[in-house]
Amino acid sequence: MAYCLSVSLVSAQATKAEGATGKSPVSVRSVHFDPVKIGGQKNEWIRMQVELQANFNPETKVAAEDKVGKRAANKQWVDKVKVTVTQIFKPVAAKDAAEFSYYRSSATVLTMEIGSPRSVYFYLPGDIVKRDRLKMQPDYFYVQLDVGGTEVPLFNEAGRLTPDMLAAVHKMFVSKKDFDGAREQADRGVNANAGMLRPQFMVPYAIFDTLPQGSPSPEFIREDSAR
Repeated sequence: MAYCLSVSLVSAQATKAEGATGKSPVSVRSVHFDPVKIGGQKNEWIRMQVELQANFNPETKVAAEDKVGKRAANKQWVDKVKVTVTQIFKPVAAKDAAEFSYYRSSATVLTMEIGSPRSVYFYLPGDIVKRDRLKMQPDYFYVQLDVGGTEVPLFNEAGRLTPDMLAAVHKMFVSKKDFDGAREQADRGVNANAGMLRPQFMVPYAIFDTLPQGSPSPEFIREDSAR
């Protein structure tokens, strides 16, 4: 049975990453988790689908004086969209967050066309799922984006989730205080599991995976080092 954890698309921290409308340059439309068997593997992997949509190219918002001598920004495309996902699993006997299992991975999308959704997939190997006695979807998760090296804010100045990034975090992290606490713990915890959660281009068996219908995958900038 497929597990699905999805939040509908819903904008706006006043920073340089925002456009005049309050939208993020790239937003997270939805997040799904599914157990899959791929490449003849014995144990089911956990597949995470992150659906993105590019809304505007932030380079078009740069002040005129900063554009001198530079190539004009393409208004229809957004380049170098880095997607970083963090999965958090709570063992049955765990008493506090220090005992949780944390997994993190990143992938950088080469370019995205405005208004054309694309899905990025991440895989946690079945042997790891079985070894660590994990459920077939994480208890908590969050997705962070940056565009051209500039982080896309998840929260506004009032500490509330921006509407078009609501799908990027688990419902338990809608408070910035709760999110910051979870991120701080995750930043420490992911080091123990570096390289285990992988973007789709680092999973040879992924070509045999029957992906769910929906938005196609983009092209990636290859970053093959372990995370």
